[in-house]
Amino acid sequence: MRLGSQLRLFVLFTAVVPLGVLAWASSGVARDELEDALSREQVSSAAQLATLLGHSLDEQERVLSAYLDTFRLDVAPDEARNGFLVGAWRLIPEASIVTLVDGAGAEVAPPVYASTAEEAQGHDVVTPERLAHFRAALPDAGEGAVHGAPFRPADGMAAAIPLVIASHSGDSLALGVELSLAPMRAELESMVADNRAALLVDPSGNVLLGAGDVQLVDPARLAPVLRSAQADARLDDSVVVATAQLPGRDLVVVVAAPAAEADAMITRVLRPTWYVGFVSLIAAAVAATLLGRSITAPVQGLRNAAAAVGSGDLHLRVKLEGSDEIADLARTFNQMTQDLDAGRSEIAAKNEEIESFNRQLQARVDERTRQLREAQARLVESSQLAAVADMSAGLAHELNNPLAGLLGIVQIVKAQRAGTAEAALLGAAETEALRCKEIVGSLLRFTAAPRPSGEREQVDLVELVADVVGLAGSSFRQRDVILVFEHPAEAIRVPAQPDELGRALSQVLGALRSAAAPGATLRVTMPRDPTAPAVELRFELDRTLESQDDWRAASVGLWAARRVLNADGWSVEEVPAAVGKAWRAVAPAAEGPSA
Repeated sequence: MRLGSQLRLFVLFTAVVPLGVLAWASSGVARDELEDALSREQVSSAAQLATLLGHSLDEQERVLSAYLDTFRLDVAPDEARNGFLVGAWRLIPEASIVTLVDGAGAEVAPPVYASTAEEAQGHDVVTPERLAHFRAALPDAGEGAVHGAPFRPADGMAAAIPLVIASHSGDSLALGVELSLAPMRAELESMVADNRAALLVDPSGNVLLGAGDVQLVDPARLAPVLRSAQADARLDDSVVVATAQLPGRDLVVVVAAPAAEADAMITRVLRPTWYVGFVSLIAAAVAATLLGRSITAPVQGLRNAAAAVGSGDLHLRVKLEGSDEIADLARTFNQMTQDLDAGRSEIAAKNEEIESFNRQLQARVDERTRQLREAQARLVESSQLAAVADMSAGLAHELNNPLAGLLGIVQIVKAQRAGTAEAALLGAAETEALRCKEIVGSLLRFTAAPRPSGEREQVDLVELVADVVGLAGSSFRQRDVILVFEHPAEAIRVPAQPDELGRALSQVLGALRSAAAPGATLRVTMPRDPTAPAVELRFELDRTLESQDDWRAASVGLWAARRVLNADGWSVEEVPAAVGKAWRAVAPAAEGPSA
């Protein structure tokens, strides 16, 4: 064989064969990296959806459990139980049915649900058949929340989960709730593209919710995948799925994507690789004929570069000058590695985009959690204030009758003992009894039933504030705080509901008492400008506590009082003070004369 032929065979053996190995190795590395990246992305999406949906259900259960622990329903009357169920139904928009059951599972109060679209207010409309199914599927009560089997109602609504929540306070009653999964469809839709599908299924493969291209997955073929230990698998040659179980529940999130999507991406990456291999073969044959030994070194350099790319170094570029086929091969090789590097960078950018979206979702979940906790705190505070008002009203009524009898007896004995040494003592007792009767009368006025909404009258603000200060004086003295009220002699009238205004001003004094340091003085004044169209009421506290907890409590009390005062047309704001802190409440004056 001629030397030229030997040289060509030698060059083909030492150059083309390594290039073929390079193309095979590069294609294998590229295929494995793309398949792994797509699999990780799909598994991550399924896990994130499962965590998000599980957290949403946990938050709803925690809110309902906290709401249930606020009341003692075993000793509550039927009216209070019905009000509790209505409150729970309105508190959770996802709650389609709310009922109250005893330890044997029997209902002890009529269930609350919407039977018509006008009553729904964001809840599912419940048919009699759905109500019957809920009662049959409701599990027995246990410790904490006990879930029943999820089901799809026959009325075409979204799937729902029945659950029973037992009270932590020792009640013998439990809260039965049907939670609709309809709001979770939006979370599924936000995490899938148009050509993919996201499903929420039970362990048997029954689809409860679906988003995206739900026709992509045959539900009858999901059961083997759900029983598999791996997180991703191929249903067949056309569909790739990833699964993740909701924490603490027998529900599974399934994310499906067409296998053609991954295969097409791999083909787009491999096509340039095999194209480069083919061009390399032609270039090596021509170079062997024309250049002989001169091509050995460049081919060796290309082989070394290909090995580096095959081991993952996609930033390597071959530097060869010239315009011949070997130089073209080098440039094509560089383009291939650049494309691979760009593909890897694109996948990394998509992963970063997904992580950023996950952070936004977490922020939305945290905000929703904060709102639910604030609503729970306001509900507990309202219940406590109502209980205190009822107890105060009952106590005032109980004290009023014996106090009137005692006053009458003192006055009779005083008349009989007129001119004796005991007359002065009986006069002092009469004065103190009259003062007690005045205080009880003020307490009765502040705990009286609220007037109909919008019904106001002309209220003497001086007299009203004097009553509030008189009732609050003892609590200030117990904290070693001096309460002083300075007011003009004439009456100052404002349009208001006296009971609500009195309670709001009492709450303002209570909030400032919580923030006052021992030995401080709270001065309540009514600076009066006859030319001003409004009435001003000032609260000046010369010394305050430095505790953040006390100030937080005072801020909550002032916030609640401000809501009531604002409804009556008042404005409340903090104003600069030479010493300590000061607040100003301004209300429009009544029409006509002030006295």
